[in-house]
Amino acid sequence: MADRLYGQYCGLAKALDLVGERWTLLIIRELFFGPRRFSDLEEGLRGISTSVLAERLTRLEDERLIIRRTLPPPAASKVYELTEDGQELARAMVPLAAWGVRILAANRRKRTEAFRPAWGFLFLRETFDASSARDVHDVYEFHIDDSVISVIVDDGEMQVIEGQSGRPVDVEIHVDATTFIDVGVGRLRGRDAIRGGKLRLVGNEAALRRYASIIRPLALPTRGGSG
Repeated sequence: MADRLYGQYCGLAKALDLVGERWTLLIIRELFFGPRRFSDLEEGLRGISTSVLAERLTRLEDERLIIRRTLPPPAASKVYELTEDGQELARAMVPLAAWGVRILAANRRKRTEAFRPAWGFLFLRETFDASSARDVHDVYEFHIDDSVISVIVDDGEMQVIEGQSGRPVDVEIHVDATTFIDVGVGRLRGRDAIRGGKLRLVGNEAALRRYASIIRPLALPTRGGSG
């Protein structure tokens, strides 16, 4: 372990001592969306070896960033989930994910690059307007190709889960993955996608107004500039 440590009395260095190894933050990313089985993590992290995943999970458990528990019957599966400290780490990653979107904006996705729609919601907290969400209890359900992502808003708090929430849906957003990426990284304005029939919002007028005020586009600065 000693050769992995920076040996610096610095908050960033200490954080990297814990989570600076390859794959570690992406494991936290996967658990950001809820508990996962080992096999789920392998599926979401294609390219990681079983031994590396096991080693990273053990270390994260030792550092109390994740815990392992058994789901109640009938599932009875062992899953990993974030502790409170792990949740704080996930929230600290959000600005970094938003910063990385600038790089995505300048580069089209390669055929060899994996993509899961849920990953596009990592930076949503950067644009989430908590003040507009006070006293709001809405569910916004995104249908992106064959994937469903639910954004649950409860009195100024937001939760993102993969799949349906089981609650009544206030606004449905229907979009293909390419358009979702283009709007998300700023290559295409949402209003233009709607006009072109590539993005469709379904909901009553009041719910759509709430959605528009709570979920706002990410303002992407130009790389190397201020704009």
